[in-house]
Amino acid sequence: MSVIGTRIAAARNAKGWSQKDLADRMSVSQPTIQRYESGKRDLDTEKLVSLSSVLGVTVSYLLGLDSNPSFVSVVSSDTVPVPVLGRIAAGTPRAAFSQSDDYHDTQRGLVASHPNAFWLVVAGNSMNRLFPEGALVLVDPDAEVRSGDVAAIFVNGDDATIKRVYFEDGTVRLHPESWDPEYRDRTIDPSDPDAPAVRVIGRAVSYTAPDGWRG
Repeated sequence: MSVIGTRIAAARNAKGWSQKDLADRMSVSQPTIQRYESGKRDLDTEKLVSLSSVLGVTVSYLLGLDSNPSFVSVVSSDTVPVPVLGRIAAGTPRAAFSQSDDYHDTQRGLVASHPNAFWLVVAGNSMNRLFPEGALVLVDPDAEVRSGDVAAIFVNGDDATIKRVYFEDGTVRLHPESWDPEYRDRTIDPSDPDAPAVRVIGRAVSYTAPDGWRG
């Protein structure tokens, strides 16, 4: 079961609903909900937002970016420009993201919760279960990154990538969330003198899909 599927099931169960109950509210079949929860069917942005609304949880929660399923109590339409620092690999780590003059208008409430956050543009498909290529991911350098979180990291000093990160027995495991089976986990053991250095940049706390994306 994928992270998204696990979160859908958890939110559904918290309401005491069966898959059929959720299917009826989504105007889809029960097998469709089963495939969403098992990770056998992709979710486009429209369906993800609809599930978020029906289940009463945030999109960030369904994506596994936030452990708190609750909506922010005060939603403001005001936006604040937040810098887009460059592109980050969702695949093989690439040269660290560069500075740019781009900004993305971001909800004021989100900025208030993550005042030092910045946007990065996803390049590649190793995280396309969560983020399509061209998506913007908001990274908070002050947010604690725990095992299982999605994070932006430096590998070997000047290479930057985004992966789900697991801290296991002194190692760091970088887990891709991709529909492409060519992407595999990578485990780095800091005690190995030949292992590349790993430094966490920050936790992914939100994202926005590119215009016209439907999964």
